[in-house]
Amino acid sequence: MSNDHRGQGDGPQGRTGSTTATAPGPRRRRTARTAAVCGGVLALAGASVLGTTQLAAAGLPTPLSSWSEQAASSDAPPLAVDQPELLVGTALECGADLADLTFAEHVRLAATGDLSTESVHYEGAWSTHSALPLRAADAAGGDAPEDDLNSPTFVWVDQDGTVVDLGGWDEYPMYLAHEDTGPQAQEDRTSSCAADGAGQWLPDGTYDVYPMTVEYSTGTLVAGDPLPATIVDGGPRWAPGGLKAPVPFDLPGHPDQTLVPEHALASAVVDRTGQWERNDTYRVVRPDADLVEGERYELQARCTSSDPDDAITYRLVGEWGDVTGEIACDGHDRTDGPWGYTHPVVPGSPTGVELTDVPDGVALAYARLALAG
Repeated sequence: MSNDHRGQGDGPQGRTGSTTATAPGPRRRRTARTAAVCGGVLALAGASVLGTTQLAAAGLPTPLSSWSEQAASSDAPPLAVDQPELLVGTALECGADLADLTFAEHVRLAATGDLSTESVHYEGAWSTHSALPLRAADAAGGDAPEDDLNSPTFVWVDQDGTVVDLGGWDEYPMYLAHEDTGPQAQEDRTSSCAADGAGQWLPDGTYDVYPMTVEYSTGTLVAGDPLPATIVDGGPRWAPGGLKAPVPFDLPGHPDQTLVPEHALASAVVDRTGQWERNDTYRVVRPDADLVEGERYELQARCTSSDPDDAITYRLVGEWGDVTGEIACDGHDRTDGPWGYTHPVVPGSPTGVELTDVPDGVALAYARLALAG
């Protein structure tokens, strides 16, 4: 199955002269991607470093029994936040009306996978963010050059059409992101439109989240189709759950009790049996001195799906060679490998596992890159 999402959707309703621009619409497929760590610091898709938030439960679900759906809206006046330099000349700023924004028609942002939550353990603490892999697409849906585009970000819009979070707009060309994890829009659970010391990132409720960037030569905004998001107890939820597991099994425990003490490197978890879908990737960044060249690692995995012929596919990230594979979703434990560990050429480069295709019928799945037994 391909993860290239080239369908047409409604897109952002902005202006391009007298014509309304629409961005390419991603089909809802599920994939997970690993985050880039450069020198042990979480980086924005090869761009400048984002502020990170402490992960109280490393992406694990929180009780939602008191939550009821509501539309988010901005009753307070917009804050006097300086417009990022890259946006000068555009109408995009905190408090802007989405209907007043103008978008390019000749180039758009298209998703190449589904959004996932990524958590990195470094120097005893977890940080977390959500990421959506992207590419530049022309008006016909084909690949477009990326050298005139900045790295993408997420812009959050409430149900009144008001911009409530600009995302990050530090200058870094989109094409350079291919040297890291590939172009991504990321969300680090802080709002560029919030006052310093604000208690909660955004009010609970529903939002539309737009991948956006800017074209250097024209100063024109470039956008992709919005993702629906719901803030619950201060955290984003991206898709509903509610599936039944044909073969119930326990997912790996909290990464502080599994990955960290077991000297494992990474894991990916999908759980669609709760109220909200959980699509999480975890990675432990260990000092080079703690990692032994040639030490053997294996992939431990399990999957169950409503379609017994389904399989999840994976790819190892790092200096493993071109290692890919698939795990049958029959509910049985599976082990692939082992492979010998090789120190990365660039210290701090990502090492781990990513799920490259998770069919929609999968209710539970995990994959762990751990020391071979």
